[in-house]
Parts: sequence; C-alpha cells; structure tokens
Amino acid sequence: MTNSIPRCNLFLWERETENMRIKRFYGVILGIIVWGFVCAGQVHAETIYCKDGTVVRGKIQYRSMCSVWLKNNIGAFGISLTDVEKIINDDKTISKYDLRSLYKKSLAYIKEGNYAEAVRLYTILLETFPRDKSLHYLRGMLNQEIGELDKARDDYMFLVSQDAADANILNNIGIICARQQRYKEALKWLDRAIKKDPQRALIRNNLADVLFEMKDYDKAIPEYTRVIRLKPDSVEALYNLGFIYFERGNDNRARNMWKKIISFDPGDKNALNALAYLKAKEQKKLLEQQKKGRAL
Repeated sequence: MTNSIPRCNLFLWERETENMRIKRFYGVILGIIVWGFVCAGQVHAETIYCKDGTVVRGKIQYRSMCSVWLKNNIGAFGISLTDVEKIINDDKTISKYDLRSLYKKSLAYIKEGNYAEAVRLYTILLETFPRDKSLHYLRGMLNQEIGELDKARDDYMFLVSQDAADANILNNIGIICARQQRYKEALKWLDRAIKKDPQRALIRNNLADVLFEMKDYDKAIPEYTRVIRLKPDSVEALYNLGFIYFERGNDNRARNMWKKIISFDPGDKNALNALAYLKAKEQKKLLEQQKKGRAL
C-alpha cells in the first residue's frame, strides 16, 4: 500500500509517429539530394540565399542594380535583388559533405534512437539550408526528445517567425515553458494552439496540467472535464481530476475517476495505488470510529 496518492506525469509532447517522422525526413532529404546532384561538380561557385528560403547555387554571369544572373547545370536565369537575402562567393559548403551519406546516417540514427547524432547531422544540413522549415522542425523535435529544451524552442520559434507553426509546434513551445516553470507564458502558447485545433484533447490536457501545477483547480477542473468529453479514455485527465477531488476532500468523486481508469487499463499502477490508499484510509477511519464506540 502506498503512503500517499502518487502524482501523475504532467505535460504531453505532441510527437510524430516513427512513420510520420520518417516520411517527413524522406521528403526533406530527397529534395536536398536532388539539389545536390544538380550542383555536383561545382566546387567554386556562388550561393544565393533567397528571402523565401530558396537556395540557388551556380556561377554569377551578370549583375545589375536590380538583379543577378546565375548559371548552373539547369541553365541561366535571373533573380531580383529584392528577393535575395545574401550572396556568398566561392561557397564550398555543399562540396564538403556527401549529402547521400548524411541522409543514410541521419535515418539510421533516428531508427536507433540516437537523436543526439541525428541533431548533429541536421545542424550540418542547416548550415547549407539555414531557412529550411522542415529541417528546423525535425531538429526541434529531436532536441526536445533529448532534453535540449532551449535549443528545441529556438527551432520552433524560427517556425513561428516564418508563420509556419501549426498546433503541434505551439503545443510543444507551451510544454517547454511549463517544464521551465514559466506557467503564464505556457498558457499563452497553449491557448494559441487550442485556437488552431480546438478539438485536440492532448493540447487541452496540457492546458489543464499547467493550471493544475499553478494550483488553479477552479479552472483546471472544467478543462480536464472537456478533455474527458473529447477523449473518454484519457488516463491523464481522469487521474489528475481525481487527484484534485481528493485534494479537496471529495474521496467519492476521486474514486469514481480512478475506477474509470481501471476499466480501461486494469494494470494502471497510479490508479491502483490511489484506490488502495483510499481503501486503507477508509479502513483506518472505520477502526477509529469503532474504538470511539467501545470507549463510550
């Protein structure tokens, strides 16, 4: 029997499944590989970084006050200087790395769960493609997994700055803030995530968890209730709602929440321990009442 009601884990990352992550990874890297083949053999060249994230490599043939003309294996074409962020002369970045090798190694590291090494390779790729949104997203996800929360937040904030942040990213920024105990900031990000996807139970659960940590139970209770309405088998919401009822002295309502968990997962240790604690508490109370009765 436990000596107290155990706390449940708070805050849930919005994670991609392995298949989703690999699919995204394939899309990013295959695009890079194709681009690498186009530029193959151009060791001494200029690289133009466009404001929309496009990166073009080749030999500059002509410059004017308003445009630059570039030639590579595709052909010759002009780019307006208003669309150019920067031009790097004699850039050898691409030639330093075998992109196909990076692709194979990164994919292998992800499958092995060696996220730190995958992050290192993504960082190499981002040196060449600094504005690639998918690479920032993937590196942020992996940094998040290995506990590098500030670095993950930097990648996510880049996506926010590019107006490319979906509900998943806003949720994860909120979680990072919450784990760093910046609860008010966390609430703002989670509110933004909910506005993008109001029916996502996981994000609402995280909002409730932040309120739970702030001990703002009056607001946490309706949020957990909304989560359960969206996802009746949400173990986290049921458990934490039970915990709040227990803290407020409502053992019966707490018991009902925890019993629902057992109906979904008979082996849930937190719920079993909590129910065992309530049972022991009731037995102790009954024994005390019997002692008082005999004393009278």
